[in-house]
Amino acid sequence: MKRYVIVGAVAAVVLVALVAARRGERAGAATRVSADSGRVVELGGSDLARAARVDLIAGVPVSGTLDPSVVIRIASPIPEVVEAVFVKEGQAVQAGQALARFRTSAVEPAALSAEAQRRLAASDYERMQNLFKEGAVSQRDVENAEVSLRAAESGEALAKKKLNESTIRAPSSGVISQRAVDSGDRVKDGDLMFQLVNTSELEFAATVPSEYAGDVRVGAPVVLAVSGATDGGVSGHVSRVNATVDPATRQVKIYVTVSNSARHLVGGLYASGRIVLRQVSGAVAVPPTAIRRDAAGKVFVLIVDHERIARREVTTGAIDEQASLVQIVSGLEGGESVIVGPASGLEPGQRVTVTGGEG
Repeated sequence: MKRYVIVGAVAAVVLVALVAARRGERAGAATRVSADSGRVVELGGSDLARAARVDLIAGVPVSGTLDPSVVIRIASPIPEVVEAVFVKEGQAVQAGQALARFRTSAVEPAALSAEAQRRLAASDYERMQNLFKEGAVSQRDVENAEVSLRAAESGEALAKKKLNESTIRAPSSGVISQRAVDSGDRVKDGDLMFQLVNTSELEFAATVPSEYAGDVRVGAPVVLAVSGATDGGVSGHVSRVNATVDPATRQVKIYVTVSNSARHLVGGLYASGRIVLRQVSGAVAVPPTAIRRDAAGKVFVLIVDHERIARREVTTGAIDEQASLVQIVSGLEGGESVIVGPASGLEPGQRVTVTGGEG
């Protein structure tokens, strides 16, 4: 009987000890929670940014070269010696203006001879018609005279064409960007003589990822910053979109037309910018690094409100990649200090002190 009493007493002592230990753990945990909530988090100025109202442009980034929309290769129509060149590189010319002249010592006499033969054939044909009316010649004689006249007319046209080709003229207005011949040069049929460009309208070719192909439409506005230009950016519009994707790069080629009527820009300049897909005026925006997502997929930002960290669930909208800003459609009013630095260890309710100015 004494043995059972002793065992029961021991069990009671153990039970009391366990209860006391658990109470001690709860008290310790409460003490730690109280200590954590009282801990002050120190943030630098670069860890914060102001949610501001700005104008955003959401678009697809592009880069490439501005080239003249009109480039004309003027080749030699005949094999001959160049007698004179009338223009220089960089010179503006008008449509029909003489650029160069070939030696005409052979073609000019031939043209005069062909003209004389045509006049003689025309006279013979008229004479044959009169004789036919008088019954002096047959219908066949008249027809033969007409065939001779048509052959002479064809010969004269060919001779005049060669004579006209001895003077090279500008097919349209523009600027001579390349002169490949000098006086005295002998050229072959098809050799390059001049290159003519028209820079009143420039074309910008670029590629965009295939996932944007459905968003980029003909007529979409484009804003570009031109390397070396001092008068700010230029604007244009998408004029063509390629119908196929490059299988190697998975990119789609697009073409942008840029007006240059004042001739402030020259061909060959590098430009970069974006195709404007959406513009938002007066949007509340924050840096992309302020946007966070929890395990449940909810999008939120952390802000500093009355010297404490607070969580605000937000809805995002347009993304301006060039300005590195994201539109906040709902959840912020503008003016809040949002945390853009690492969020590890930060919890809503923690006290905050900020050192340095806000980034």
